[in-house]
Amino acid sequence: MSQKGPHQQLVKDAGCGFTVKIAATEQVLQRGFLWLSFPRELEQRYQQDYRHDAARSFRHRSLFILFLYLLLSSGIYALMPESERFTWATWYSSVGLIIVAAGVLSRITALNRWFLLYAGTGSMLAVAVSVGITGFTHNETANQLTHAAIMYAVVIIYSIVGLNLRTAMLAGWLGGVLGIILAHQMGGAVDWDVAHRTYTGSSLMGMLICYLIEHGHRRGYLQAQLLKLEHQRTEQHAQQLALLSHTDSLTGLSNRRHMDEELERFWRRARREKMPLAALMIDVDHFKLYNDYFGHLAGDECLRQISAALREFAGRPDDLAVRYGGEEFLLVLSNTDLSAAEQVASHVLQAVRRLALPMPDGVSHITISVGVAVIVPHADNSTEMLLEYSDAALYQAKEQGRDRVVLSS
Repeated sequence: MSQKGPHQQLVKDAGCGFTVKIAATEQVLQRGFLWLSFPRELEQRYQQDYRHDAARSFRHRSLFILFLYLLLSSGIYALMPESERFTWATWYSSVGLIIVAAGVLSRITALNRWFLLYAGTGSMLAVAVSVGITGFTHNETANQLTHAAIMYAVVIIYSIVGLNLRTAMLAGWLGGVLGIILAHQMGGAVDWDVAHRTYTGSSLMGMLICYLIEHGHRRGYLQAQLLKLEHQRTEQHAQQLALLSHTDSLTGLSNRRHMDEELERFWRRARREKMPLAALMIDVDHFKLYNDYFGHLAGDECLRQISAALREFAGRPDDLAVRYGGEEFLLVLSNTDLSAAEQVASHVLQAVRRLALPMPDGVSHITISVGVAVIVPHADNSTEMLLEYSDAALYQAKEQGRDRVVLSS
């Protein structure tokens, strides 16, 4: 049984990685998240993405919230008794400033990661001011209006600002406590019966709304992650399959199909820029003897080691190392004249010798023969001629005793 090539194994490993992630995400989606929490790694990714999305969304929501604030405050101002109108407007205007400040901060991208902090703090202060104003409203109409403003603030925080449930609860309840303290400091008394019907009731309703919103958002996030992972897996497979279609499965070098495509591209560029193109045709000496004696697995390993050595000499973007067929290889080197090509061929010869792959006689080692041809492309020659010349030089190297470099005449 033949071993899998390196690129085949890469496709398998990539596919397994995506399959594990998809399975884990599907498991979370099916199991549910009653307490609005994912496994640690997924939760970290969710929180990071959530903060950025929420901040971007708040840039537009803040304008809507400001519009609702102006609409509500103008209505309350018109109905507020004149004796308390100025004091109420002075205090309640700070809520508008909080909305504007949060909207400005949301437009600073660098602060997206701190969205929950500044939006939560602003929400808490808005609730505190709304509740605290009840400390100086003694008129029954004014008291009803201020409690309407409390309900507005609470519902907006839980449903429109974009806070998660934990932050919204912290802002809503802590803001209420601070507001009660503020009201007492202003010499007022909280009407607990009205407060429970407005602040407490709207808070409980807001918590339910916020829970449902976040639960839906988390479900949508998981489904989006599944689609993203499936898309990435498909793209990864497509890329790897394209690589496999251009790659020899045993050695990882380019195959003949890829060579034909790349050689034409190299040729056009070399002709356009009037630079030489070199071809080094390489054959493993006495490989059949080696393969028959040690077996096909050892023969495959021999070819892999030689391929790894050859790859080192095709490191530039416009160089190519090819498994030409069987135990025959090809190096295509752009912008390389005959002298430089001969030098590279000599280095290749030495690199294979250093592998010290033993022959059946136990004395000698695997060697290669190299035929070198160089052409400056123009209208009267072709890539076929380049390959024919290098192949002819390789034949001469074989005829002259192998383990040598021969230049095409």
